[in-house]
Amino acid sequence: MEMSKKPGMRRLSILLPLLLALGLAGCAPKGLQDLSVTSARVVSIVPEGLTSLSAELEVGVHNPSARLTLTDLTGQAKYRGEALLDLSADGVVIEARTDSLYRLPVRCRLSGDVSLLGLLRTFEAPLSKDELTLSVKGRASVRGIGKDIELEDIPLGTLLDELR
Repeated sequence: MEMSKKPGMRRLSILLPLLLALGLAGCAPKGLQDLSVTSARVVSIVPEGLTSLSAELEVGVHNPSARLTLTDLTGQAKYRGEALLDLSADGVVIEARTDSLYRLPVRCRLSGDVSLLGLLRTFEAPLSKDELTLSVKGRASVRGIGKDIELEDIPLGTLLDELR
């Protein structure tokens, strides 16, 4: 059976672009409030052993303002307060005054004592929007001036509402 057809992997393919969208929305310094995510999709998911995977995300961004550089992007997905996935992504430069698509490689690793089977079982059951939370850290820079950003335990429901 193809990996992307399993219910748990489908839900994971929805979670990854949402995490990136949260990072982009939360890492915009003052003056860039009009920056918005216009689309997000998973291009590929590739398992790497039993505890990690790589994903490539494609995200559409509307940036009517200055060039924005995001670096040191890390995150964590939690289910009912327990860590599920540790995430990290390469830096990305959001060009000024554009509507563009960006491809971003993301690395995912199972947190702590979580097993791959346990992760898939978590995503098979119906999830409440507030049971799954996301935390993101990163550094946002505009014209060489940077700021560390940290968003903690944002419920998935809140993120979905923001993207609508």
